[in-house]
Amino acid sequence: MHVLTKIFIVLVSMLAVLLVPLVVVYAHNEDSYKSRYEQERAAASTANMLLQQAQTASSSAQARSELELQELSLGKSQLTRDLQDANAKLRQLEAALASSEKLQANIDAKLAVLATSAMAGQELTESLVNELRTLRQDAMQDAKRVVQLDEALRDVSAQLQVAVAARRAVQEELQQLREELAQAVNTARIFEEKYGRLEGGPLPPPVRNLDATVVNVRRGADQTLAEINAGSRDGVEEGWIMMVARGGNFLANLRIIAVDINRSTGVIELEDTDSRGEVQPGDRVLARSGAG
Repeated sequence: MHVLTKIFIVLVSMLAVLLVPLVVVYAHNEDSYKSRYEQERAAASTANMLLQQAQTASSSAQARSELELQELSLGKSQLTRDLQDANAKLRQLEAALASSEKLQANIDAKLAVLATSAMAGQELTESLVNELRTLRQDAMQDAKRVVQLDEALRDVSAQLQVAVAARRAVQEELQQLREELAQAVNTARIFEEKYGRLEGGPLPPPVRNLDATVVNVRRGADQTLAEINAGSRDGVEEGWIMMVARGGNFLANLRIIAVDINRSTGVIELEDTDSRGEVQPGDRVLARSGAG
């Protein structure tokens, strides 16, 4: 029951309660109560008007309440739909979360593999770096050795050039000595033709080429002897005529008179101490095959 109806019923009840004594009083005093009745009737009319106004207001309020209730119902329906959408989104998010967790697990597994690979790569890198350092050290040592070899090669090349120059000089000296030996042999032949051959008959010519060095000189009143560092093991024989030279200049001939294993002794002949100088230790002694 509506509140205004209850109020109206209460008012009517109160009026009924008030009217009972009025009727009693009216019976005693009709006029006074008639006027009062009129007043009360007017008050009742007013109350009815108020009641009608209250009912109208109640109807308006009820209509507003129903409208608000409809709006609330609509809001509830919208909220229900929103809740369903939210639940659907929640389920989607849960599914996405599950997928994300699986993806995270896969990523963690891959990261573990990558970490292992990275460690292996780091170890390999360290190993390669160590090998590279070793190779660099070896390369530096090789470079040093190359520099040393280059220096040694330059030294050897310089020595070779010196040796070639010395060989050329020796060849030139040898050629000069050969020419001087030929002149000496020619002089000896002229001497033999003019004065006859020397005692002992013809001397055997050297059967091989030989280079030796004077190691000792002994000068006497009648002859000068010279010892050389070549003997029978070098093929030297008694009677050989060898040429003594110094710096490409002819000094004398050496006629071998005694042969040991590695030493030989000969008589110095055709020595000219005034023009060519004396034979001394260190002078070269040459023998050429066929020179007799």
